[in-house]
Amino acid sequence: MKSKVLLLAALSILVASSLVEASTDATKLLRQFPDPGQFEVGSREWFRATEALKYRPLVAESFTDNCPHSFDVLHYNVTLFVDIDNEIISGNTIVMAMSEIDSLVSIDLDLAVLTVDSVLSETGNPLTFAHIDSVLSIDLPQAYSSGDTFSVQVFYHGHPGNEGPDGFGGFYFAGAPKMAFQMGVGLEADPPSMGKFWIPCWDWPCDKATAEYHITVPGTGKKVVCNGVLTGTEIDTVASTATYHWVETHQIAPHLMTVHARRYKELIDSTYDWIHYWVFPPDEEDAKIHFQNVHIMMDGFIERFGPYPFSKFAYAMATKGDMEHQTCVTHVNYVVQPNHNYDWLLAHEMGHQWWGDLVSVNDWRDIWLSEGFATYCEALYQEHAYGMDAYHDYVQGQMNRVFSSGENFPIYDPVYLWGTTVYEKGACVLHMLRHVLGDSVFYQALATYRANHEYGNAVTAEFQQDVESVYGQSLDWFFNEWIYDVGWPVYEYSWHAQSLGDSFALNLVIDQVQANGPIFTMPVDVKVRLASGDSLIDVVWVDEAHEEYLFTYADEPVGIELDPDNWILNEAQEVPYAGIHGEPSELGLALGVEGTNPVLGTTHISYSIPSAQRVRIQVFDTQGRLVKTLLDEVVAAGRYGLSWDMTNIDGARFAPGVYFLRLSATSGTRTISLVYLE
Repeated sequence: MKSKVLLLAALSILVASSLVEASTDATKLLRQFPDPGQFEVGSREWFRATEALKYRPLVAESFTDNCPHSFDVLHYNVTLFVDIDNEIISGNTIVMAMSEIDSLVSIDLDLAVLTVDSVLSETGNPLTFAHIDSVLSIDLPQAYSSGDTFSVQVFYHGHPGNEGPDGFGGFYFAGAPKMAFQMGVGLEADPPSMGKFWIPCWDWPCDKATAEYHITVPGTGKKVVCNGVLTGTEIDTVASTATYHWVETHQIAPHLMTVHARRYKELIDSTYDWIHYWVFPPDEEDAKIHFQNVHIMMDGFIERFGPYPFSKFAYAMATKGDMEHQTCVTHVNYVVQPNHNYDWLLAHEMGHQWWGDLVSVNDWRDIWLSEGFATYCEALYQEHAYGMDAYHDYVQGQMNRVFSSGENFPIYDPVYLWGTTVYEKGACVLHMLRHVLGDSVFYQALATYRANHEYGNAVTAEFQQDVESVYGQSLDWFFNEWIYDVGWPVYEYSWHAQSLGDSFALNLVIDQVQANGPIFTMPVDVKVRLASGDSLIDVVWVDEAHEEYLFTYADEPVGIELDPDNWILNEAQEVPYAGIHGEPSELGLALGVEGTNPVLGTTHISYSIPSAQRVRIQVFDTQGRLVKTLLDEVVAAGRYGLSWDMTNIDGARFAPGVYFLRLSATSGTRTISLVYLE
């Protein structure tokens, strides 16, 4: 166990040697991929640099503004009468905005299906407008300069639209008794933003604003629930109406704005009085059990992600769901049962309050930053509530869904926004990143990502930069293969142990045989079971289609397991051994470290050569710089060993960290990582 702890700690600084840091200058956000021309053609570095170039356009695209418009919405003030019986809404929305250009004379807002009655300026004068399809074009009363603020008031009415009874997004009247509610994302719409189905807005996730609502409903028994905090209620017994005033003082994207109106029973969490549950009255007793673990989820996420970012949190039942509306999750009624079968769903939507609501995607190409993160929150809840074994079991289930999905497209800019690739594979990416970085660095990176983008927006490349700023090294190798490419590694491995007298040599062969996707670069845990009953964990750096590793143990190895704790989205199968063993004539080219890796002092290195040839063994740092040559001579076929006292060319002791041993010979090259702990 101590060996494993050291290995996991060391992995927090494990990186590939040929990668470079990204610029922090906002004008130079693109990855500075290595130039293949600086390397020897056919070398490992040349292949790596050549492969990396194909990802550069995708990284550049990630930074492209997919939300250009000439103004920034600052605030929405929504005043509506919701006629539930006749399925009509009517009223007005004031859109306050700031010009982002000089001489702004008109704006376009999004508004679908509903009829526009009039548009007024902030002084109450009528404005000229055109409403064609879902675009409301408004001529402003004057030309505004960059930085000027202005507002328009849009009066409208009608039967709001949605995706239909079998759909998801839009404004619905449904249930018995009938209720009204808004679902902010459409599963079939392109783009999926559905804020335009009940308010005039700039309906893109990149433009966030504060919001307030004055919602009136007929009947004094109905309640209205919106985002933010309830600041006032007016019951008019003469007109038999109820008006609710809600205010969201935090930035919110239009697709996260919502309203729910019906007869509700309001429950308050017994642990946190700012967590409310708006439930159908007949489901009150079931709801008390169903929501029983919500405070545990909240504790777990606050512990990992920092303070809850808004003034209130709620679940509001509806006949469709679930949807992570900011501070007020729409929660589908049929899952409210007297059990905890849907704790995963509650955790998913709560996790969105940090990832998707607080930090929103800039556009829908980066949807994994919302849905992949929230899906990973399901596993983190399992870990917090039930322990690490439950976490790993849950992630394994997510991996299995990826394997069986049949989907074949990248996580970034996915073909289908709402599938397994975005949700489960996105979650697996975070699971793997956590193992590569180590827990401390991983959660510190999430804190940095939150701090840099809270109440705003982010794209994938910005998330990577924030992680790298904490990690201290480039992670192009990780994001290129897992975010911008497809598939996962399929490992075939074999091994052979041979007595060396008072010790045993272990030759491990790992082949990547996947037909879909690149050759993946990953640090892979290898569990070695010994005849004594003990087990050791070694870490090997796998970045080629065929790899061979040589280890030495005091006890006989009797079994090998690749990635025993399922830290990598992979399929692995042990196959008959086909590596090096027997007499020197049967030797292959191999390089390894005797004992465990990381090392704490003098390192003993094993290598084998299949025929007489010149052999060079060199040490490189994580920037690819040569720091020492350990061997450079002609060597006869055979197995050999040498010792290295962890000193550099000048005889000074190395600093703790990751180094790379490279064996170069006429018959090929081998490279392994070595983690040095002082």
